[in-house]
This record gives sequence, C-alpha cells and structure tokens, in this order.
Amino acid sequence: MSTTKLIISDLHLADGTSILDCFGERQQAALEGLLAAAVSPSSSFPFSPSEEVELIINGDCFDFLVTTPYNSNKTTHVTTAVQKIDKIIAAHRAFFATLRAFVALPGRRVTFVTGNHDLELCFAEVHTRIRAAIIGSDEAMEGERIHFCPTRFYRPLPDVYIEHGNNYDFWNHAIQGIWDEQGQPLDRHPQTLALSAGSQYFQRAAYPISVQHAYFDHFDPPMNSMRQIALLCLLDPDLLIHVAQATMQLLSSPRQPLANLSLEDRRNPVRLFEEAMQDFATFQTDMAAQKRDWPLVEPPQAPEAPQPSQAMLQEFMTVHQALALPIVEAVAVLCTPRPYQMGADVASGMHNVLKNDPTLRYAIAGHTHEVRSDSVGSGGAAPQQVYLNTGSWTTHLALPTSEDITAATVEWFRAPAWNAVPLRDITQFVFVLVTSSQDEASTARLCVWDGATHGNYRVLA
Repeated sequence: MSTTKLIISDLHLADGTSILDCFGERQQAALEGLLAAAVSPSSSFPFSPSEEVELIINGDCFDFLVTTPYNSNKTTHVTTAVQKIDKIIAAHRAFFATLRAFVALPGRRVTFVTGNHDLELCFAEVHTRIRAAIIGSDEAMEGERIHFCPTRFYRPLPDVYIEHGNNYDFWNHAIQGIWDEQGQPLDRHPQTLALSAGSQYFQRAAYPISVQHAYFDHFDPPMNSMRQIALLCLLDPDLLIHVAQATMQLLSSPRQPLANLSLEDRRNPVRLFEEAMQDFATFQTDMAAQKRDWPLVEPPQAPEAPQPSQAMLQEFMTVHQALALPIVEAVAVLCTPRPYQMGADVASGMHNVLKNDPTLRYAIAGHTHEVRSDSVGSGGAAPQQVYLNTGSWTTHLALPTSEDITAATVEWFRAPAWNAVPLRDITQFVFVLVTSSQDEASTARLCVWDGATHGNYRVLA
C-alpha cells in the first residue's frame, strides 16, 4: 500500500485578538484547498482517495506564547495552557472544522509535533481539548485519526525524520524536564513545563516590540536582533528603554539598565545603541550561565562566546556607523540583508541528524520561517540525503531595498498602519509532500500551494 505525508509547520494560531495571530483568512483558504485536494485529489496529486494520507503539523501550529494569560515565572502550567487553547479554539472554529472534514474519510489522519510556541502540546489536557474541537463526541473517529507525537521528533517512515528545529536554537531550545537526550518523554502527564530562555524574554520583556512593530516578525529575509535594536534606537527609543528595563530584571542578579546613559543621551541613537548593546550582551551571557542543558548536540554553539567574533565586531561597527547617517540612509543600511544565524544553526543541527543516521533520506524541520532545501553529503554509492525546511504560513514581507526606503517608509516603520503596508507581500504556503510505497524508498518534494480553496500545488525542490 502507498502512503502520502503532507508536512506543514508554523501556522501560529492564537486567540484572534491582536496582530500576533498569524492565521487569517488567506491561510485558512489555502489549508482548505490543500486538504480538499487530499480528500478528493485531482490528477495532479500522486494518490487516490483509497490510500493513506497523513497531515503532519510540525510544531508551532498553535501560538500559546503570544496568547494570554502569561505566567510571571519561568514555567507554563496545565491550567494556564487549557485557558489558552480554549481561546485559540474559539477564535479558529473554521480551522478545526477543516481538520474534522479531513479525518472523517477513511485513511486520513492528523499528527501534531511539538514546537517552541506550542510546548503545551505536552499536556494531556490540551490534547483532550483539541480532539474535542476536531471530532467532537464522535467515537468512531477517535482511534488513530488524531495523534500527538510524544517524542521531540517524529519518524513516520523509516527513512524520514521530522522535528520542529528549535532544539538547535540556543534561545528556543526547550528540553529540560520534558525529553531526555534521545528525545524521549520524561513524563507522559506533566503539569508544569520550563519555558526556554527565548520564551521568557518574549513574555516578560520583548512582547511590546512584537505588538507595536510586528513587521520584525515578518521580514523576509529576517533582520537580526542587533539591527532591530538599532532601528528602535532611531524610531522608538522609549520602547527600547522600556524593554531594556524589563530585560535587566531577567538577570540572575537584576540591575538597572543603561547605567552610563544620561537623560540627554537617551535621545541620541548612537549612545543609546552603545549602552543597549552592552545590556543585551550581559543578558545573553547571563542566560548562557543559567542554561544547564545546552548544548546536548554538536554545533551550533551558544551565540554568546566569551570573545565576540570578528564578524560580530564588524557588524557592530557597520550598524554603529549607520546610526550617525541621516535617518533615511541609516534605515536603508539597517535593512541590508545579513546572514540568518538561526537558519544556519537549525540547518547545521539537521545536517548532523542525517550524517549520524545513514538510513535516513530526508530530515524535515520548520521553526526558522525560512524555506530551505540542502543536499547533504557527496552522494556516490550511498543515496543522497536532503534537509528540507517548510518555512511558515505566516505573512512574509520582503525586506525593503535601499531604493524602497523613503521618508514615507521610515514613518510607516515608526507607526505601521496595517491597512496600507508599503512592503511587498511574498507569503507562500509551503509544504513537503512525501510519497512512499511498501518496500520502496520515500520521495519528498518541497512544494507550495498556490491560490485558495480552488488552487493547486507546484514543486519548489
């Protein structure tokens, strides 16, 4: 019998009350179209209605991290998680109805893999809420139609390996008390989970940046944190100062922020950047000292090495000099694309997964919001191994070029109006299509769904 796996990630359904909920009408229509093709496929899809089709949502399907209420400590509790999932379900009835229609047919199932934004999928009580939202009280659809992967990774086929990818990202690495070094669960019914350093920082310090300047989370390619800080020094210094104050309270020994900055210099972008970068460097070092479970894998290493790299020093000097330019020129420099460290770290980790297991043909991740396809190894007599990243279904806005940056663009960055976005929308609904027949090797293709309910798919790689 043949089987098909549809793998997507990073949908980021939240409670529908803010800009941070990333699953809107476009995403819903694309999902309906993709799954409708899986239910009643046309000749363009390589399977028939009688065969097995599994939808695998590889982490960050639900965004518990941006959904209130927040805990004031370093953990999330099952009672808080249940409150959050109830809000998410209420805001996205159509999503759950689409999954219900999908699994109602024979041979269809949905599997949820845990990500760093939906770590709460480790709670059995959250499973119960999600199952009820999808299948209601229909006992005939219980069985294996809805599956929650208990391990950190998922192997739906012998030669296919799937995990969200945050395991290779220092800031969002979340394993303490949840999984062992092999990715197996330590407790099948936990009541409390430890939040990653990145999650703590977001909820207790950086949340206002994502709300007031949400474009940072949608830039493609992404803007690194140093350049984001610099842009805030230019456009929203009061917010940056507020975030710096909250960040210093996360230190193991809290301290006052911007200690060497006079009140007058708080309006000087260059001086504010200098002092803010010192505080954030201290925060990185302190988080590294607090985090006892990193690294569990080979590189990447934690980003806060005792001595900054030459590349980091050069980046600091470039940004520092840009802040002295006229504002339009400064913003143009800050929007120049730079290497994406998180994408490189996750790719490195997934490459190692493939290199350490020659039985694998494909390793598939999400997390980075960056679509990627890498061939691993030299090939030769052994089958070539491939790393694929499904990116995200969230809105992607092209990082503006220097020609795009005008005084009007700068003002939009300062106070974005989401009904009139001056940036180019390059959103794609990417998925991996895996096909396999009994006793045959799997084939995986990186694809994109074009159009909405009545769209079609095309192969990217």
